[in-house]
Amino acid sequence: MPASDTFDCKPIREMVKRYLRKSKVSIDPFARNKRWATYTNDMNPETEAEYHMDACDFLQILLNKGVQADLIIFDPPYTLRQAQECYQQFGKWTLKESQNAIRWTKEKAMCHELLQSCGHFLHFGHSSNGLGEKYQMKIVELLLVAHGGAHNDTICLAEHKTAHQMSLCASTI
Repeated sequence: MPASDTFDCKPIREMVKRYLRKSKVSIDPFARNKRWATYTNDMNPETEAEYHMDACDFLQILLNKGVQADLIIFDPPYTLRQAQECYQQFGKWTLKESQNAIRWTKEKAMCHELLQSCGHFLHFGHSSNGLGEKYQMKIVELLLVAHGGAHNDTICLAEHKTAHQMSLCASTI
């Protein structure tokens, strides 16, 4: 059965733990009560995450610190309804967030910058849209977890970064 915490589901938890065992520096921008990653965040101030802020703000702090991760765990709310249920009660869900939710475009771009070459990006949701070829990513594992009944499946995607695209490189010709 599905759980409000994705990683309480045994096959998903085992997948994440396998990548964590090999990781030295990991990031989880939607950690909820899991302090498994090196850097954890969740907008909900009642969770056990290290930081409690918007995911973009959290990722920007890590970029400013020069953090380079070999693993990013990306498990945001999968639907608009889920996102509202998670964050609206804390006054942290606005029209701006609802327009970005589900796509998480800016957050994914920031994750690409934080992820070192040969690093892994784990994406969880109702689609297999991770970072993709646009960000030099190659799918290395795909896990489909069927929850039965009228529940949506959880699609778990592991991607490997094959190269690091330099941002705004200035040419000195």
